[in-house]
Amino acid sequence: MIFGLVCAASPHAFASPEDVPLYDAELRFGYGLAVGGGNGMTSARPSPLTITALGAIAINEEPRMSAIGGLVVEALDRNAIGATAGVRLSPSRHLRLSAGGTWVFSPYTLWGATGSAGTCGRFAGVGLCMHAQLTTYFAGTDLAEGRTATQIQGVFGMVFDAL
Repeated sequence: MIFGLVCAASPHAFASPEDVPLYDAELRFGYGLAVGGGNGMTSARPSPLTITALGAIAINEEPRMSAIGGLVVEALDRNAIGATAGVRLSPSRHLRLSAGGTWVFSPYTLWGATGSAGTCGRFAGVGLCMHAQLTTYFAGTDLAEGRTATQIQGVFGMVFDAL
């Protein structure tokens, strides 16, 4: 699942501050490695395919910061749906950082924190982004007591200006 900390270069890297929209939408696809552990045991396997639809609204101009939130779907070997929310910071024109949390609510529950880093570029009017993302689940009905689950994913995203 994806929630919270996301780093990526701004698709508006070459725009003036007046041209940067207050709102944007992002569609993300992530896949990688899932590691579970606790009580001295660790296991690794491919992570689920994570599909996330995010919305962002600017909350600060300098440094550029946005509130983000959206829906998360896990597919392939696991099927689940959840929500994510957090903040995204763009400290430079090529870097975007985000932090937040994830809540999986169906068919089981998971609570966790996530973070990622990456870069974006604008091609044919669409922002294309690549991220490295880390998500750790530490509570919920799908975790045995004393265990955690961590996903390390490469994420591809497409950013669209909403307004």
